[in-house]
Amino acid sequence: MADRAAEAAAPFGLMETVRVVDGAVPFARLHQRRLEASWPSFFRGRPPSIAAVAAPAIAASKGQRLLVRVRFVGERDSVATADVESRPLEIEPPPVRVAIASSPRREPREARRHKSADRAWVLELAIAGAFETIVWDDEGGLLEGTRSNLFLQVGGELFTPPVELGLVPGVVRAEVARLAPGLGWAVRERPLAPADLKQAAAILLTGSGVGVVAVDELDGRAVGSRETAELAGRLARAVLPAG
Repeated sequence: MADRAAEAAAPFGLMETVRVVDGAVPFARLHQRRLEASWPSFFRGRPPSIAAVAAPAIAASKGQRLLVRVRFVGERDSVATADVESRPLEIEPPPVRVAIASSPRREPREARRHKSADRAWVLELAIAGAFETIVWDDEGGLLEGTRSNLFLQVGGELFTPPVELGLVPGVVRAEVARLAPGLGWAVRERPLAPADLKQAAAILLTGSGVGVVAVDELDGRAVGSRETAELAGRLARAVLPAG
């Protein structure tokens, strides 16, 4: 409960949660590019280097896997201050039980595309006990998870909601879209409705923390299989760093 209270009081700003493996940030360029795209909507000046701000935490990850959260906070159009937190990265996730949010996101689409430090929407929509909650809106349909992006396998293709619908452009999402075609899986962006979940052969989540995982259970209904786990494993091996 303490973590949720802290998130609810989060100040105005941006954050990046980076996967760190043995002293390296595999997706550093993608994280920095996303921060630079959002920065003018929040603060003045140029954004600092995430790798430089998080350097002590990155150095401390030698021989380990960490998840490092860097927050840039302050007043709108001010000079931001930064804080850094880190924790061990889970190598194997627990059973991936997912729920669909019971009410929609209501913020403007453009605001939702930033990796905001304000996580009040997570507290409002997250389903207790679920590994992840899939959020949606009335116009665009399914969007993303509270800490992950969404892919559905239908036939030989992977579908993911377009960023323009109002979701964070995840760095692992981008790598799956780039590398999956080389593994024989075409990736297409299109709006997804809740009904599409029932037609999907696999439901996948991607993110810096979760990596690439297949959903085992959706709203209490078993949806995973050996084949879906194998697909997630192939994508994870292609996208994520070893170690």
